[in-house]
Amino acid sequence: MNCKHLLAFYTVAKHKSFTLAARELNVSQPVLSIEVKKLEKTYNVILIRRNKKAFELTEEGKIAFTYAKQVFALLDDLKDVLIQGDEQNLKIGSTPYIVNYIMPDVLNGLKECQPDLKFQIYTGLSTEIMEMVVNGDCHVAVIGRVPYPDEIIYREIMKLPLYFITREAVNEKVFLRELAGFSFILPEKGSATRDHLIRGFKERNIPLEQFIECESPPAIKHMVHLGMGGAFFPLFDIRDDVARGKYKMVEILDPISVTYDLIYLKDKRKSRSVRSFVEVFKNFDFHSHPTRGIS
Repeated sequence: MNCKHLLAFYTVAKHKSFTLAARELNVSQPVLSIEVKKLEKTYNVILIRRNKKAFELTEEGKIAFTYAKQVFALLDDLKDVLIQGDEQNLKIGSTPYIVNYIMPDVLNGLKECQPDLKFQIYTGLSTEIMEMVVNGDCHVAVIGRVPYPDEIIYREIMKLPLYFITREAVNEKVFLRELAGFSFILPEKGSATRDHLIRGFKERNIPLEQFIECESPPAIKHMVHLGMGGAFFPLFDIRDDVARGKYKMVEILDPISVTYDLIYLKDKRKSRSVRSFVEVFKNFDFHSHPTRGIS
C-alpha cells in the first residue's frame, strides 16, 4: 500500500472535505483527488461517493478510515518515541573556530539547563555542516552564513570582522585596497570566510589573484608565520599568536565581516533540546566573551 495515497484518503475522510484536506496537506484539490483514486484503483473499490450535495464514505471507505486512523496514530506514537530518544542526544555541528573558542562555554550553559543531555560535536566547513543539518546528521549547528535551503531556520548570532595577519612590514591599520598585490592564503572552497573574502574584494573592485588554498586553519597560520603570504582571521583565533609575536595583525578600516548563524531544520523547532540550545545562545554574552578582544 502506498502511504501517500492512504494519507490523502484519511485526511479527506477526517475533514469530510477535499477542500480542507488539500489545505492541510498543502496540495491542490485535483492532486488530492488523484491520490484517492489511485488508492481505490489499487484495491478495485470505491471509498468515497462523490456527491456535490453531501460527503459520504462507502462501507469499504468506513472500514478503510478506521484502519487508517489506527495506522497514523501508531506513526504519531513512533514519532514521539523517536523524538523522545533524540532529546537525550544532541548532535551539534560547527566550524573549528566556533568549536574551539565559543562552544565550550555555550555547552556548559546548556548542561545546566539539561543535565542529562549528551552531546556529539561535529566540525567541518560551513557548507559541509549545513548539509549535515539538512540530511538530519546534525540537529543544530553554528556556521558562517552560506546560502540556505527553504527547510532551514537560521538566526544571526554575531558578526565578526576579519583581521589581516602577515610577517611583512605593513601599517597597523589599512584600507583593504592597500593590500592589493599581497600573496594571500585562503581557506578551501566551502568555507564561509573564503566566500565573504572573495565577495568583499569583488565589491571593492580589488584584484585577488595571488593566493594559496589550504583546508587547515592552523596550517594557514603557520604558513603566514613562515612568510609565505598573508591571511584573514577573526580576532579570537589569532590574538595569542599576535601576543607571542608570531606575526603582525592589521586592522582593516573598511572591514570584511563574517556573519555567524545558528541553524536547524524547521521540523526541529519543537525539539526541547534544540530550543534549549537556541535559548542559551540568545542569552550568551558575546560582548564580555574573550572573542571580542585581545586580553
